[in-house]
Amino acid sequence: MTAAGSLRPASVTEDVANRLVTAIAIGTFSPGERLPSERELATRLEVSRVTVRQALQRLGDLGLVIARRGRHGGTFVTSQAWEDVAPDEARRTLETELPRLRDLFDYRCLVEGLIARTAAERRTPEQRTELTEALAAFGTTGEDMELARAWDRRLHGLVCAAAANPHLTALSAHLTAAATLGFGAEPYEREFFDQALHEHAELVAAVVEGDAERAQRIAQGHFVLTYRTMERSLERAAAR
Repeated sequence: MTAAGSLRPASVTEDVANRLVTAIAIGTFSPGERLPSERELATRLEVSRVTVRQALQRLGDLGLVIARRGRHGGTFVTSQAWEDVAPDEARRTLETELPRLRDLFDYRCLVEGLIARTAAERRTPEQRTELTEALAAFGTTGEDMELARAWDRRLHGLVCAAAANPHLTALSAHLTAAATLGFGAEPYEREFFDQALHEHAELVAAVVEGDAERAQRIAQGHFVLTYRTMERSLERAAAR
C-alpha cells in the first residue's frame, strides 16, 4: 500500500515505517503505549508480518519504539521526540495523505452526522445512561491520551449502537480506518483534548435529549478534529 505521487517511498517497508512514524506524530500512539501486535498491524495495513517487523526495526533504530520481552512485553512507544529524529518521514506522509483525505473526511462527517441523528431518534433509556457514564469517564482521563482514546472509542461506539443499524456501524469503522492511515484509532493530542471534551458533551446531550438535528450538526463538525490534528502535526514537521 505504497503512497501515490512523486514522494512515493522506495518500498512497502518504508511506507509502513513512515506511517508508523506519522501515527506517533499525530498522537494515534502515545509515549509509553504498547503498539498493536505485528499480526494486528499487518492485518490493519494489509501487509505481511515480515514487512511490519522490518518497519518496527526502523523505528527502533530511530529510538521511537522499544521492544520488551516477557509476559507483559511487546513494542512500546518511547518518549523520544519524533520531531528530532523523523520530521521528514511525517512531513512526506502527511503532505501526500492530507489532500487525498480531504474529500474522505467530508464523506465521513456526513455519515457520522447521520449516525448521530439516528442515535438521537432511537436511543433507549439504558443507552442514555451508558452515554452519560462514558462522557464522565472521558472527562477524567486528564493527561492520559491513551485512556482518552479508549473512552473516545467507547463513546462513539455507543452512539453507533444507539443508531441500531449494523451497516452504519460497519461503515463508521471502515471510514475510521481509512481516515487514520489504516490504524483505526483517532489521534489525540493534549492541545485538542478540551475541545474534544466540549464537543463530546454537546453530542451526548443532543443524543440523550433526542435532539436529532442538533446531534447531526455537532457530529458533522466534531469529526473534523482528526483532520485538524493531522494538519497541526504537518505544521510541526515542516517547521523542523
